[in-house]
Amino acid sequence: MPRFRSRRFALSLGLPRGSEWRIDDHSTPALVATHAPTHSRVLVAVFFADAVVGRDQCKAAAEERNLVPLGPFQTLDDETRVTQQNFDTRVEVLVAAGSDPNQPLIGHVMAFGGFLRKCYVFDYSTEVPNAAGEEALSARLAFAQTRILAGLSIDAITSLPRDQPDAPLRGAGPRTAPMGTAP
Repeated sequence: MPRFRSRRFALSLGLPRGSEWRIDDHSTPALVATHAPTHSRVLVAVFFADAVVGRDQCKAAAEERNLVPLGPFQTLDDETRVTQQNFDTRVEVLVAAGSDPNQPLIGHVMAFGGFLRKCYVFDYSTEVPNAAGEEALSARLAFAQTRILAGLSIDAITSLPRDQPDAPLRGAGPRTAPMGTAP
């Protein structure tokens, strides 16, 4: 898969059909990639904490920073594992269903990882128009978990700047880039 390299977050991310994604790596506290044809979005943020953290503290910090939606969700899968070589990570696969089968279904693969004083947050979300799209939703969520999240690469702990990691870089305004280009 084509990869996007973020110097801001010291990470690289592979996305299928790379040139179809629009990536904003400067105007929000997270890298956000959107794919209009599938109504999909990937959000990734890496930030330092004031104390040693694990997955639960990183999830709480992500929710506090409004990086991920709070639900209500139906949990399809919830597991803990080591990702990125060292991160204590919780990976959740979630679905938000409408009140009837004709309403959109929204699925998420969320990961919250902590290692020493560093957190990462990953949220892949995708939408299908109604319950008839369940199979497509399931396939996208499986792909996001096994390929996009599994292919996320975060650089060594010392590589992220410690000053204001949530703020856009100085002098950088809103900017989007097609896949494969570095801002």
